[in-house]
Amino acid sequence: MKNKFNPHQQLINNPTSRSLAIKAMCAECVGCSINHLEKGFREDISSCLSQHCPLYNFRPYRPKNALNSLKKGVDDPQTMRPQDECEKKA
Repeated sequence: MKNKFNPHQQLINNPTSRSLAIKAMCAECVGCSINHLEKGFREDISSCLSQHCPLYNFRPYRPKNALNSLKKGVDDPQTMRPQDECEKKA
C-alpha cells in the first residue's frame, strides 16, 4: 500500500535525502513501518522525550518556536547550566 504521507515510502522515493531518512527513523521508533502508520505518529515524534537519541535535535514535526529556541540554545538540555534550570522554575 503506497501512502504519500508514510515517511518510509517517502524515503524509498528519494533515498539520498537526509531529512527523509531522519523522518523515517523517527517514524520507525514510534511504531510505523512501510505498511503501517501509527495514528498520531507526528505528535508522538514532536513530543519525543528521548533526549539521548542522536537524532533528538533533528526530529521532524516540531512546532516552529521549538526550532527557534534550539537555534538560540534556549532550553537545550545539553547547553543548560544548573542555575538556568533554577531560573526556569521560578
